[in-house]
Amino acid sequence: MLENRMDQLNSCVQRIFEESEAKIVNFTCEDLDYKTPNFTTAGIFRLSGFASINHKQLPWSIILKIIKPDSAEKDNLKHHNYWRREALVFESKILDELPSSIKAPKCYLVEEQADGTVWLWMERIDGEYAYTKEQFDYIAEQLGRFNGTYLTGKKIPDEKWICRNWLKSWTTSSKIYAPNPAKYINQLHNDNERSIWTWFQDFTDQIDRSLRSLNSLPRVLAHQDLSQMNMLLTQSDTDGGRLILIDWQFMSISGIGEDLGKMFGVNMSLGVFPNHRYEEYKESLFQNYIEGLKRFRMAGGRVPCKIWLLFRHCFTLYLGSASILFIGRTVKNGSN
Repeated sequence: MLENRMDQLNSCVQRIFEESEAKIVNFTCEDLDYKTPNFTTAGIFRLSGFASINHKQLPWSIILKIIKPDSAEKDNLKHHNYWRREALVFESKILDELPSSIKAPKCYLVEEQADGTVWLWMERIDGEYAYTKEQFDYIAEQLGRFNGTYLTGKKIPDEKWICRNWLKSWTTSSKIYAPNPAKYINQLHNDNERSIWTWFQDFTDQIDRSLRSLNSLPRVLAHQDLSQMNMLLTQSDTDGGRLILIDWQFMSISGIGEDLGKMFGVNMSLGVFPNHRYEEYKESLFQNYIEGLKRFRMAGGRVPCKIWLLFRHCFTLYLGSASILFIGRTVKNGSN
């Protein structure tokens, strides 16, 4: 795969060391076999080896991510999973202007391929995933600082390929791909399953109204894919630590607090948060997010109330939309 890519690889290594004379001595390629790839991700690889610089051999490593076209809907700039978005994010240099509370990996090269894919040659981040409540609390506070910056005058990027209605696009897609459980429901007799079905019907009846209620909230730049594996914590000699966010495919302009709701919902649904501590995590994450926002002046103190409304809606909408897929499959399988 990389036999004809040595010029590109050398260029990346030279940028890592900021040394034009750096030459690759050897390297290996490891398929990271990412467990939950995006539909538009063809592969993620770690390239590592040694480079010769001033008669010394120094270690290096980079990440190569290959993105690809998928269904026709993902060719739409407005779609939440527009397949070229991450490449455009890196080419635009938007990530170079992020608020100081977070960082993103450098991208050394965005390369179009003859087969229609795009190769992203990126910095490898040496960090760790969050596991403890304290680590997630820290992340929530940094998100509050990140989002809060856009409430106090920092310009929000306005490129047309940044998603403007991420949650609505995502819930709509969930409906499209989910099996229709209605034709199976009469075959179920378990009271608990039927009560879930009743809740599900109520949720779907209200989803559009709930989404509309979020449109009046202040808008900020958002990541929208804050699963555990997309958040890396690093140590820094200057400030004690740093939050690095990777995978900006879902970048959006969203309501204040929407990133927090998504982070809670996705990590809850993936089993990262202990199920007997959901309420504790929810309250703690919200309070730490508010602490991050308190670094910025909020006229009249009215924003936190709106943020709580959004947090609750995003949490409910995220889990409800995921349940569109889950309930459809469960009811269908239970009837067989």
